[in-house]
Amino acid sequence: MDSIKKPLGIFLAVIFVLTAVPALVFFNFDRKAFTAETYQRAFARSDFYNKLPASMAESMLAGTTGPNQLPVVMRGMSQQAWEGYFRAMLPQETLKAMGDETLTSVLAYLNHQTDSVQVSLIPLKTSMVGDAGVQAVFALLATQPACTLEQMAQATMNLLNNSEIQLCNPPAELIPMLTPVIQGQMQAAVMAIPDQLTLLSAPPQNDPRDKLQTARLAMRLSPTLPLGLLLLLTIVAVRSLKDWLNWWGIPLAITGGLTALLGLVGASIFGTIFQELLTSRMPTFLPALLLDSANALATAMLQALFIPILWQGLGIAFIGFGMAVAGYFVKGKMTI
Repeated sequence: MDSIKKPLGIFLAVIFVLTAVPALVFFNFDRKAFTAETYQRAFARSDFYNKLPASMAESMLAGTTGPNQLPVVMRGMSQQAWEGYFRAMLPQETLKAMGDETLTSVLAYLNHQTDSVQVSLIPLKTSMVGDAGVQAVFALLATQPACTLEQMAQATMNLLNNSEIQLCNPPAELIPMLTPVIQGQMQAAVMAIPDQLTLLSAPPQNDPRDKLQTARLAMRLSPTLPLGLLLLLTIVAVRSLKDWLNWWGIPLAITGGLTALLGLVGASIFGTIFQELLTSRMPTFLPALLLDSANALATAMLQALFIPILWQGLGIAFIGFGMAVAGYFVKGKMTI
């Protein structure tokens, strides 16, 4: 037994190092990849919140609200017109709150806590029934060409018939007359616009999140393999305090050093790979709004992942090096 103790111990130590480094990466990925705090700062830098009106406009046109349910002045609006309208209605702080809520909804969806990704339109509907709603409509009309006499006559007829009108910029003298009409239209609009927009829904079968949950469970349990190898190494090779310090210290020092090195250079090495993973493999998990921010997602993820890995690696290396040094100075065969 003593003749194979050292070769077997070396083999177990090598396998421990080879499994401990990726286990730390996987464990940290599971902890960091599915929390909102990981992404919020990166989204602020990448103008994510400013992109929310465009996504809302796209979802509005693709939603279940029929054109006949919308107020007359809002029928036939293009995606660009809807985007401009949402921007006029929602200040930056409201957009950020809605964006954070959407991000939280995405993570709840990925964590199997909900079956859809939704963005609340209640702040928008609240603004619509106030003065901001009327001013936003006039701001939208101001971006259109000036109304001709024929357009004004046709718009009047269409308003009476509750038909779609062609958007144009009315003369200033007509604005006081149009204000109560628009106010009434806004009151009707809040009844037609849903409280929430669904950006992504779970499929009825073969939900890809099931595979994600299995992968996350494996990531969460990944440290048990190197810990088991370390325990087996102890049983096989450790017979004294000096043995324990050496057989644990050297593998831990190597593991910590490699982990710290990975934490230092990993973001630059894996940045392109992770971004490609998001854009090619994650469309079934993420709404288009987040896929458009794949670069910011990759940057936020890698920063959140590799900075803790760097410090964890340094800590493990320090402990392992200290044990190895102590083992060098321990004399005799003090059994444990």
